[in-house]
Amino acid sequence: MKSIDINADLGEFRNRNQLKNELNILEHISSCSIACGGHIGDFDSIQSIMMPCKDLNISTGPHPSYPDKTGFGRKEININSDKLEKSITEQIELFFKVSKKLSYKPDHVKLHGRLYNDAAKKEHLANLFLKIVSSFDNDLSVIGPTNSLLETLTIKKGLRFIPEAFIDRAYNDDYSLVDRTKEDALLTSLDEKINQTRDIVINEEVTTITGKRIKMKAETLCIHGDNAGTLNTLKEINDMLIQEKIIIKSS
Repeated sequence: MKSIDINADLGEFRNRNQLKNELNILEHISSCSIACGGHIGDFDSIQSIMMPCKDLNISTGPHPSYPDKTGFGRKEININSDKLEKSITEQIELFFKVSKKLSYKPDHVKLHGRLYNDAAKKEHLANLFLKIVSSFDNDLSVIGPTNSLLETLTIKKGLRFIPEAFIDRAYNDDYSLVDRTKEDALLTSLDEKINQTRDIVINEEVTTITGKRIKMKAETLCIHGDNAGTLNTLKEINDMLIQEKIIIKSS
């Protein structure tokens, strides 16, 4: 029977209500990437999400970003390679401190925001990231965009790559995500998100912003935990996948 991993980017809460929303999201996903200090997050926030993940047997991984709390890691910043390497390493180390305390081994690592997009197409950033991942004594899989340079380089270095697609983001014809500054970058209607999910999982295709159909093979689907309506969207997507006899489980 066919299966798919549903993941969310979490640990991005700023108040109790947002934390409650993230904890509710955990009931409908099979893995999550947890912010670890670059764009938001600290030891306590990581622990707040990882503890229930352990109870629910949800796969976890660090979600490092450009060190940019002001721009939430979604803007280009001026930073040299040494400083970026130090920052990403420290973010992952922080995540591992929580993991060690809770005795819950992480399964993957996934970049956040602008760094996610940049490392998908810029060789020096992809290699920098993979160098950091390889430096940790852990079998971390790398989650990233399907059909990306990062995918090619990850496999070349002998690391496991998990190709990812998005439930709530629009795509360009070249497989890149439509920039968040542009109109229609985010899918807002429930029907759009359900249809895109069904298309990717069952047909292994997606309709781009221009209306073109492109192949889209993914092992994990991401939904953003900080978007309005995420919880309801996940409930509906879970129901749809059950009807289509698709098993939801981590990659």
